[in-house]
Amino acid sequence: MLARSKILLSAALMLSAGAFAGPANAANYNITFAGGHGTHLPWMKAIEEFYIPEIDKRLAAAGGKDKVVWTKAFGGTLAKIGGVLEAVQEGIADMGMVYTIFEPAKLPLMQVTHLAPFGTGDVTLISKIIVEMNAEMPELKAHWDKQGQVFLGAIAADNNHTWTKFPVTKLEDYKGRKLGASGSLSLWANGIGAVAVQGDFATHYNNVKTGVYDGLIAFTTGVYPIKIHEVAPYMVKADLGATSIGAITINKKLFDSMSPETQKIFRDVGVEYSQRVSATMKNLAGVFEKKMAEEGAKITEFPREERKKWATTMPNIAKDWVSRNEDRGDPAKKVLEAYMSKLRAAKVELVREWDKE
Repeated sequence: MLARSKILLSAALMLSAGAFAGPANAANYNITFAGGHGTHLPWMKAIEEFYIPEIDKRLAAAGGKDKVVWTKAFGGTLAKIGGVLEAVQEGIADMGMVYTIFEPAKLPLMQVTHLAPFGTGDVTLISKIIVEMNAEMPELKAHWDKQGQVFLGAIAADNNHTWTKFPVTKLEDYKGRKLGASGSLSLWANGIGAVAVQGDFATHYNNVKTGVYDGLIAFTTGVYPIKIHEVAPYMVKADLGATSIGAITINKKLFDSMSPETQKIFRDVGVEYSQRVSATMKNLAGVFEKKMAEEGAKITEFPREERKKWATTMPNIAKDWVSRNEDRGDPAKKVLEAYMSKLRAAKVELVREWDKE
């Protein structure tokens, strides 16, 4: 009887598995995608309108053996801003939009664009470089492995500038002023005698309005939707550089369970997503800047010599970053050199060569 019961149980399990799996060698994946922000932001909108449907489209074109049932946990419904990395690591979410900018302790190597500012304002180039580095460098793969996930795509922010309550014509005008900044951007303010105050796009408007800070270091596509120019009308195009702020990731155990063909689809769509989002950001930055001017913002170009003074007045934050992380066993020197080499290969005119000092 016991043997017969085991046979019946085995048959039942096989039948259940067959009903789930469908055709031979097929797999059905229930994937929850978490994001701290909603689809009002371009990179989240592109996940909903391009990344997810494009994966479905390509899986179907590949024969339809593998299928995905998606759950979109956007707007912080599953994990808040700063909590997505851990959620994907622990399997609470299967995929996510991880804000690397808010993970300096767990993802120190992904801070490189913030620790080597004044590189390029070309957001499409920054996105391309970050995608290439993650594809080429085993050190970055190991970095993500440690967090139990796989990098699939980059979210890069357009060129950073300043918005203030007061007019700015020279670097000294920032001295002693409180400037809001997210994550490592605060180092850019500290280096010129300003007082950096941490914040994010959920708090920036009220913080400027109520005097928590006098201005803000940020990028145009993040600033315009929250109407910062209404409370800080002086925009100085300081050209501090575009930066990498986030990544699409997937739980490593889940990714490793996929067939090579399905893995390739997830990766390929991630590369295309990165290109599309960066192109969108570049276009929107121009559109939003024009709208701000129409709505009363006073926009000026920072003199070239003042920008250079900002870059050269700062302490070498990249060197300090390398030293700290090398002491912990993270190969920051190699990552910095790779990043700077790619900027040089793209013929970017560098005002400061952080890796050569």
